[in-house]
Order: sequence, then structure tokens, then C-alpha cells
Amino acid sequence: MVPSIRINLRRFPYVVFRVCKTLWRACGSPFPGIVRIFRHNFLGRFWPAEQFAAPFITHNSAPLWWKNRRSNVSVVIPCHNYGVYLAEALESVLAQTMPPADVVVVDDASEDNTKEITQSYGEKGVRYLRGEWKSVSHARNAGAKTTFTDFILFVDADDILPQNYIEKCLEQMRDPRVGIAYGDMHRFGNDGIIERAQPFNKENLFRLNFISSHALMRRQAFDLAGGYRSLKSVPEDWDLYRRILSYPWIAAKADTHVHYRVHDGSRLHTILREYAGSYWKIASLLRNPITIFTPFAGRTSTFERYVQGLKDLDFDHSLIHLHWFDTSGKPEFGHMLKNALAAMDVGRATYTKAPLPELWGHTPQTLIEGRVRNINNAQYYYEMAVIYAYNTLLTCCPTEFVLVIEDDIVPEPAALKKMLKTVDAHTAAVVAHYECHILGHSLVWYTTKKGDVHFPKRRKGIEEVGGSGFGCSLFRVSDLRKNPFYTRVHHTPPEWYDHITYKALRKYGKVLCNWDVAVEHLRTERYLHGPRKEAAPSPVTGR
Repeated sequence: MVPSIRINLRRFPYVVFRVCKTLWRACGSPFPGIVRIFRHNFLGRFWPAEQFAAPFITHNSAPLWWKNRRSNVSVVIPCHNYGVYLAEALESVLAQTMPPADVVVVDDASEDNTKEITQSYGEKGVRYLRGEWKSVSHARNAGAKTTFTDFILFVDADDILPQNYIEKCLEQMRDPRVGIAYGDMHRFGNDGIIERAQPFNKENLFRLNFISSHALMRRQAFDLAGGYRSLKSVPEDWDLYRRILSYPWIAAKADTHVHYRVHDGSRLHTILREYAGSYWKIASLLRNPITIFTPFAGRTSTFERYVQGLKDLDFDHSLIHLHWFDTSGKPEFGHMLKNALAAMDVGRATYTKAPLPELWGHTPQTLIEGRVRNINNAQYYYEMAVIYAYNTLLTCCPTEFVLVIEDDIVPEPAALKKMLKTVDAHTAAVVAHYECHILGHSLVWYTTKKGDVHFPKRRKGIEEVGGSGFGCSLFRVSDLRKNPFYTRVHHTPPEWYDHITYKALRKYGKVLCNWDVAVEHLRTERYLHGPRKEAAPSPVTGR
């Protein structure tokens, strides 16, 4: 029996149109107006368009046969004197293939016809909310509080959604891990640039934003982050996405886009004008939590000065996560640390009791006494004590950046702010200068192309360096986590943990030294084998 093959000639032209449309989009959707006229006014006479989402079209409300397909999405449209654009935005929202369950226009102190435009859509279910917030963040949050759906979408009043925007974003939300769904951004108005958003990569997003303000968000993710913050000189959408993604949520790219209107008063132009050259501002580095990590080995002589240095830091202490790592194995020293930590006025405090493993056959004191002469392999285990602390840090640090301060270091009050302001999108670490008491030179070093290391005298300004001791060092945690800490001190020639770490970090970003950060390196005692004493480094930090 020979199977019969039926060809639907009526459908064949639509197959051809679909292929042509795919090729057109692959070429960047050129000449959208001409394409629309040709397809609808010429070819449409013979083959009526079934669905053609040409860019920059104002759509009518969704057809009646879609009414039962309403989504579990609320759309919030903040508007300040954008009544001239508002109708186009509303039409595009109401024309969705998966219409929203709720639409609210939030009028933030407008003096134009925003109210009248919104009320003309009242019969279509559009709600109106008026306030005097004079802040897009507060307006968005106010609108969100009046909605109760599982998903929420914020659309600026001068932008336009393609008909399938909500439907395509909801497809990504089938994965319960997804808290944010986003698409590409097609600019129109003063220019016609198409911005292709990259697939989601958390590390890249924390460096630079590639998600527009029109992302569909899961309500619980939005609420967990506390909604938008109104921060001066900070892009509120990127700030929100980073706070959502600091939890286990992920983002996902949808096969769609948003039409973003570009004009002199648009938020994009405002952001480009205000934030140029100030990465720390747009990344809100002074407004986000940061970890300060210190390893301790039982030394008490520098403790009061160290604690006072932390108290004097000119930074919002409610944003500080203070983590003290205690390898001393001494109960009385541990009690002192815990009592002092409880008295610190910080946002979060962590004490880790971590005595050295019995396998090593050493205590911090025997490492101090035996390190120089390498008694019982003390040099190796001295380094192991250090990487024990920092590998533990990698497993539990909850913040984007960590400031390592050793227990004999007192930074100036402005140190943390200065170091954060040194960061740009491509920075892996920022170090501060301090001197080695034994050799008398800076612990910041340069590395030549051949791998040779030399230590300069203190300089001024900011420059790229090879690395530094960990005494006062700011790290981007995502880069730090790419390699475990380890040592080659037992190799020939020996290679210390800090040199290995910075060599790895330079593969991922810049290591910068801000020479203008003032740091005091307190003098301490080191016991050589016998009664002789001299100034020397910490048993854990090696400095």
C-alpha cells in the first residue's frame, strides 16, 4: 500500500512567509515600515496576515476569543507627564496574546492628560492610581501593592510591548527557579538600535546590566527583595535584579523584545548623562551588603586597635557582615571574640570556631615558633592554616565583595569607601599598601611579563599591580571562587598562597592598588626557635 501525501496549497504561501520572516529578523529586522506595508497592503490582498508582530505598531485590544486566556500577570505603568505616549503603551498591553489579569496606571504627580487617557480605558479594566511620590521607584512599589497576581510586569508609559511579550516571558516562568524573565530591547525614536540581551549569566549581570526595566518578575522574588529602592544616582531596575539574584533565583531570556522609546527625556538618556564614569554609583556599591573577613590565631596584643579600626569605618554598618574565623583552639580567646562580636553594631556577625586539624600535629603557637626554621614542616602547615581560613570563606561568603582585614591591620575610616570607589566592571581585586616590618618595603608587588616580582616604594593614585599581601584587600567574590586557595611553599622554588591567588585573579580581571588608602600595620612579636624575639608576621596571615 502506497501512502498518500497531501499538500495544502493554501498553507504553502504562509510557510514561505514564515521562512522570509525568520530571515528578516535574523538580519536585524531592517526597514520595518516598508516590510509592513508590503506584507499587509500588497500581499495581504491575496493571503491575509494571520499574525505579524511588526515593530512599532500600535495594537487594538485582544480579540474576544482570547479573553479566556488571561494570564496571572499584573502590569504596572508608572507615568509622569507622559500622557502623549500612554495610549500606545496601554494598547500594546491590552493586545497581548495572553492578556494581563490587571493593569494599573500609576500617575506620579503628572500635570498633563494622564488621568483622562487612563480613564478612557476604564471599561477595558485599566485602573488609575494617583500619588505625589516624585520617584519612579516609589510609584512602581505603590502600584505593585495594589495587585495580587503571581507575576508582575512594569512597563514605562512611553514604551510598547509586542503582542506575544507576556506569553513568551511566561514560558520561561514554567521553571520554578526563574524569578526574572527578559527579552531583547529594540530602541525607537531618536535612534533605531537593537540591543540583543545575552543569555543569563549571573556573574556578568552583577558586573554590568543587560536586562531592561521591562522584565517579568515572579511576585515572591520581587517581594523577597523588598521591591525597588529609591537611591540617588542608581539605576533602580539593575539594583533590584541584583538583590533578587543574590537569593537562589535565576533569570531566563525569553524569545521576545520590548520597544523602548528613546528621546531626550527618556530614562536611558538620563542614566547615560548622570552615571558616566561612576561605576560604583550605578552598581550601588556603597549601598549593598559587604563581608569583612578576618582570620585569628589567638593573638591579643593588637585586638583592641583592630576592633576600634572597624568601629571607625565610615560606612553604613548595617550593611556589614562581619566574619571572624578563629583557629586558636583556645576557649578563653574564643569567648573574647564572641563577646566583642556581640557588641559590634553591624548588620550580621558570624563567629567560626575552627581549630587546626589534629592530623597536622601543630598549634598556632608551634607554627609561629617553628616556621622560620621549618621545624616539623611548620612552613607548609603555616600556609595551610592560612588557606584553611580562606577556603572556608569561599564556601560561605554571601556578598558580592569581601574585604579581608588581617588582625594586625588598622585601616583609615575612609578605606572601605575609597576601595569600593576604585572598582569598575572589570576589577577582580583592590589592594591597599602596607609595609613589611622585616624587609621595609611595600607588600604590594609588580609582576613582569617573565613572571618576576619586585616591590616598589609607596606611590600615589590608582594603578594596576601584580598583587599584595592580604592585609587589606577587597575581592570580587565571584572571581575569588573560581579557584581554591592552595600553596606551593614546599616546591622549589617556593610559591606562596597570595602570589598564586593573585596570579589566578589576573586572568579574570584587574588587580588595582589604591595607593591613597592609608593603612597602619601594627608591630607584633614573632618567636624564633629559642629566646630571641623580633617583630614579625601573624601565625595565620604570614605578614
